[in-house]
Amino acid sequence: MKKVTLRNTSEDGKNLTVTYLPEMGMNMISYKKDDLDVIDQSTQHLFDERFAGLGALIGPHFHRRLPQILPKIENPKAFPHIPKNSEVDPFSHGLGRYAPWQFECDETSIRATLKGDDSWNDIPIKELEGQNFTMTYHAKLSPKGLSIEMSVVSESDSIVGIHYYYHLPKGEGVITTKVKEKYIDKNEIKNIPSDLGFDKDTNTLSCSLNRDLDYTFHPYPDPTVGEIILDAVDYKLKTQFIAPSEECSFQLWHPKGASFVCIEPNTAQDPRHPNLSVSSIKINLQII
Repeated sequence: MKKVTLRNTSEDGKNLTVTYLPEMGMNMISYKKDDLDVIDQSTQHLFDERFAGLGALIGPHFHRRLPQILPKIENPKAFPHIPKNSEVDPFSHGLGRYAPWQFECDETSIRATLKGDDSWNDIPIKELEGQNFTMTYHAKLSPKGLSIEMSVVSESDSIVGIHYYYHLPKGEGVITTKVKEKYIDKNEIKNIPSDLGFDKDTNTLSCSLNRDLDYTFHPYPDPTVGEIILDAVDYKLKTQFIAPSEECSFQLWHPKGASFVCIEPNTAQDPRHPNLSVSSIKINLQII
């Protein structure tokens, strides 16, 4: 499969490179500033096994669909990553992270499109996803970082976003951001507890990555604009995102003891229950 590498120079004179595999789910397998790679390369095995890990995408659905609504796959042997005799969603988080995208690129940018009418292993992608849709991905690498624009137009309510696995070189880190006081935990809306590092007087979350985390947060004070700082000890990463409506959030996922954390801006207030059939988001990722 063809690798596509974007190149530029950062504002402080360092080499920036971003590498994609557009024909394998538009996975972003590397984002480097000089020799520092913020993508956790130890998750390569997850990508090889089931298209997870490294720099995966979200869309048109999030996480796993219920067994009773899974589309029937007529030729599962065409997709070796699918477990045999399993009722688990074979395309968790949507076809966007699995299928080959159509793309064009130059030295600093890539534009890619995935349509339900496209075929993968001679099967229309809409049959695998269970609906027709069009997803777009446009990334440009500038001295200020990597700017991404994503969108989806679909037959039913859908979602797009990123699910990149950021490396924690020392196995620790801190997430700092401003969020609303309520978050989603296991499909329940709750007040953020103080032991997550939340200051309700300032709406500031300062969360240490020393525990299991799998929560949905919403930006504050502007519900359409978010900024999250990851302090991974050896580097810092600033994630900024903006959406056209309040239908946006970010998922924070980190299994306790893992060498990575996932910060996942997306186009739904509740990623498991999206409300829009047309949505978009702009994201900027800056290594600082």
